[in-house]
Amino acid sequence: MNLPPRPPTPLGAMTDPGADWLLAQLREVLDLTSRAALRRLDPAFWQPRPGSVFAAELANTEVDVHGAPWGPQEPTMAFEMAQLSLVAVEDFLTAIRKLLEPPFPPYVPKYGAAALCRSVLESAANAFWLADPRLTVRQRVARVYLVLWDEHNTAVKNATKALAAKALTAQEVATARADRDALLTRIDDLGLGYTKKPRTVGGEALPTKTEKVTALLAGEVRAVHDVVYSLYSGFAHGDMTSILASRLGTGWTITPRQLTQDVEMAVAAVGILQERLCLGGMGSSPREAANWFWQHNAGRRLRAVRDRLA
Repeated sequence: MNLPPRPPTPLGAMTDPGADWLLAQLREVLDLTSRAALRRLDPAFWQPRPGSVFAAELANTEVDVHGAPWGPQEPTMAFEMAQLSLVAVEDFLTAIRKLLEPPFPPYVPKYGAAALCRSVLESAANAFWLADPRLTVRQRVARVYLVLWDEHNTAVKNATKALAAKALTAQEVATARADRDALLTRIDDLGLGYTKKPRTVGGEALPTKTEKVTALLAGEVRAVHDVVYSLYSGFAHGDMTSILASRLGTGWTITPRQLTQDVEMAVAAVGILQERLCLGGMGSSPREAANWFWQHNAGRRLRAVRDRLA
């Protein structure tokens, strides 16, 4: 395989007023989006509006097999998981912004923004899946326990491997298995029921990351999301096909259009997630003014960038 020669001068040493303007616009878009995400991390945002779907779930009348009320703690776990996913989203947005510091084009890293964008998509998609306002409280709680079950299975597998490598004791492995068994008992106590093959809880199955991202981006960006997400995954996993397919010119670099696409995808994911959370009952209304202003200001800058690149 004939790879292009390493450029004699770091590409990052070049300056271009037009490119500096583009990077400044993309940084502003990311700053606006990060601040919008931070507003959603305010505890007040996570108090569902009276009369909303989410508020009704916190006041559910479900009881377990022993007759004890579920109370608000079971559905609250779903909202806590969604909130943690949003924390991750905001952190990844900040990391992408760091990669877009001048001068342009950056010599290293070449594909970091795409890999981080993939992380934004997956974190947002997880929250999107958990916060679907069309779910019943039983379905939402079942999804929470699917996530927990998957994590406990991973813990058992890792502990077993560590035992073989003599990094853990047999007692520690037994504890991991006991924790998983306790979780399954809790699922039964809630009256949800589960199956191991296929793995389901309350009739709900755990989608793959790709399936979650597909659902998240099934709206205005549907035409391109399958290809884009596949490329992003290739960057993250060191897939040579993806990396070589993105090699342009005589050097290893990225283009303004690619960087803009990374930012656009990340911003779209945040907007779609925020809309779902608001529709379900979080925030002051489904069409909050703050959300509209953020989308307007970020969109205006992205349109200016696209016009410049056309």
